[in-house]
Amino acid sequence: MGATVAISTAAVVAAFLFFGSSVGYGGLTAITIFTLLAFVTGALESSPKAGIGGSILFVAHLSAAITTGPLGASVVALLSSLLTQVWLRRESIKVLFNVAQVTLSVVVGSSFYLFAGGQLRSSNFSNQDFLAYAALVFGYFATNSAFVSGAVAISRGERFSEIWRSQIMRAAGYDLVASGLGLLIAWMYTRFGPLSIFAVTLPILALRQAYRDNLDLKKANEELVRHHRELLDYTVKQIEARDPYTSGHSRRVAEYAQILAEEAGLTAKQVEDVATAALLHDVGKVYHEFGSVLQKEGRLSYEEKLLLQSHPVRSAELIATIGSLRGAVESAVKHHHENYDGSGYPEGLRGESIPVGSRIIMIADTLDAMTTDRPYRKALPFDRVLEEFRKYSGKQFDPRLADLAMRSYAIRRCVIASSSPTSGLTSKKPTPPRPSIRVRA
Repeated sequence: MGATVAISTAAVVAAFLFFGSSVGYGGLTAITIFTLLAFVTGALESSPKAGIGGSILFVAHLSAAITTGPLGASVVALLSSLLTQVWLRRESIKVLFNVAQVTLSVVVGSSFYLFAGGQLRSSNFSNQDFLAYAALVFGYFATNSAFVSGAVAISRGERFSEIWRSQIMRAAGYDLVASGLGLLIAWMYTRFGPLSIFAVTLPILALRQAYRDNLDLKKANEELVRHHRELLDYTVKQIEARDPYTSGHSRRVAEYAQILAEEAGLTAKQVEDVATAALLHDVGKVYHEFGSVLQKEGRLSYEEKLLLQSHPVRSAELIATIGSLRGAVESAVKHHHENYDGSGYPEGLRGESIPVGSRIIMIADTLDAMTTDRPYRKALPFDRVLEEFRKYSGKQFDPRLADLAMRSYAIRRCVIASSSPTSGLTSKKPTPPRPSIRVRA
């Protein structure tokens, strides 16, 4: 840590002397003031355990961009972010990454400002200056979010697009409001002098604290939701443990449903909801009254069939105990046994009135039932499965979604990868005709 401080101090002094001789006294004063403002707000806003997200250093950086230009703003960004990172005792690799991406973001943003016709050190902003400032904010956050999301995606092994979207949506409102303070600070600096900008330090910190409180509340809620999800996942495993033939069923259904939802063109949030609902679609079977029915090997009585058909509603009721799963996920689970022609249950919904998530789960659920071994038959060859989908398209299945499933290479590959050696899914030998199979529960 001592070596990092020494190197950082030397870098700050060298940069300060070099760029100070380039920008002159006025520029040096602005660099000093904005570096100090950024460091103070950055050092006071966080603890050493805080993450890299949600910093308010950028407020001073944006002000520096329209006061000193790309060169001066890059010096402010480099010095203030370096000092703040060392003060907060970040790891060396994080210090290097954060300083580099913040500095580059400021350079890009301030260059956008000048390119868009913005004026430097103006006390009377024109409409052109406001538009240029919008370009500055866009350039800064586009660069910053791209670098941060890329690093997070690589470290977690997740999709860049998903990380980037969550980063933008999480702090978009806060960043937009805070960006306005950057313009106010620059105006106060040019109109009333350097020391006047420290009058807005407390409002900046108050805004940051409000953001942190909101973020902490969101994290607490996410942790609670995660805990409930783990309990539901455990419940799913308990249900499948009753019957070895359904082991992994919910996981496979969720996988097929996610693929089909993506190929159907649903949004990322809708795909996530469908996959979640598919994983939990049978969770209501955990209730003790379903135990004897699920383990019965012979034909079910009329009363037992009615009981089994109540499981979508019981599953939805259980899911609704988690606030974040109410709505789309709950509805998709409740209606996943509705048939497209209106002959399903629990409410006999028809066609497009059936939630799209339910229609997708119906196909994924049936697909897994037909392609896995069951006590009364072996898994069906994939060609046989396709025949069933064609036969019941428009009756049991949404015809458009059924067509997507039949043509999906990703689903075929996924089914073959999940199938048992005895399933015959990879066999090219013709199979004799069998009675049609209409999976109901």
